[in-house]
Amino acid sequence: MRDTYMDQFRSTWSDEAKQKFRHQPLTVRHNYHEHHAFSDVALAALIERHPRDMIDFCTMGDDATDHDSWRAGDPGALSGLELIEAVRKGKLWINLRHAMDQDPEYRPIYDAMLADMKQADPSFRPLNAEAGILISSPTAQVFLHSDVSETMLWHMRGVKRFRTYPATQPYLNTDDVEAVLHHDKTEDIPFDPAWDKDAFTVDLHPGMAANWPLHGPHRIENQSGVNVSVPFEISTPQSRLQNSILYANGVLRRQFGYVPTETRTDGLGALMKRMLTYTVKLKIKLFGEASRPMPKSEQTFDIDPNAPEGFVNREATA
Repeated sequence: MRDTYMDQFRSTWSDEAKQKFRHQPLTVRHNYHEHHAFSDVALAALIERHPRDMIDFCTMGDDATDHDSWRAGDPGALSGLELIEAVRKGKLWINLRHAMDQDPEYRPIYDAMLADMKQADPSFRPLNAEAGILISSPTAQVFLHSDVSETMLWHMRGVKRFRTYPATQPYLNTDDVEAVLHHDKTEDIPFDPAWDKDAFTVDLHPGMAANWPLHGPHRIENQSGVNVSVPFEISTPQSRLQNSILYANGVLRRQFGYVPTETRTDGLGALMKRMLTYTVKLKIKLFGEASRPMPKSEQTFDIDPNAPEGFVNREATA
């Protein structure tokens, strides 16, 4: 007999949202937040069974311009419920990478969400899509950054203020996207609070989802409650094409000392850049490349549910 439980969960897209999808910032409504999978008990069990090397435990400062305050920590032997309690009381951010697309209990929700997006736009044909689960404190924030994938953020619990900015200067320098594609830096980009007047701003409540254009700079400030969200990172023919041009620009800049200024995806120049990207990545696939530690991966604190901010800093070593 077919399991019909998931049939009650869906999203609602207006005609305007369908037209804006992937081109302009938008929000849609859904009821996936009512699924029992996003309760404390279910999330705690997920934390305990999910591979620990696929979970990030982080904290950050209060200044929206202080990217360097983002730090990684150690959960120790705490249980899932203890970790959620530390999130509730403190200033923590937990990222369970690939939880939605790899965990068998969450995969049906992932499949339904992806089907919703495809139904909203028949031209939307993902080459690859991954989705994790974010669990963060009432006062946590995520600094301004630009993703190299297309993104949709499904919100389940708490309230978070979401802002996205145009993917043009001064908000975004494509050199920063190049650096991310070449693994030279994190997705963080410089932020000026004066830019907020130009931002698309919305408070996401449970049962809302947001989408914005490729590379669109965005940041988040939690407003209340334990926040739980599902971020989809999606590779499409369009994103892969644009990123191949930016990757080639990075090769020209790093290996040949040429300063490229063109990012268009059509024409002979773009075709040559695509061939350059293919050649370099084929070389990496065949011969590998030197491994480098992930930026900000050093653990500098231990999570402690009894501490005021949910963690205790480690002593700095010489």
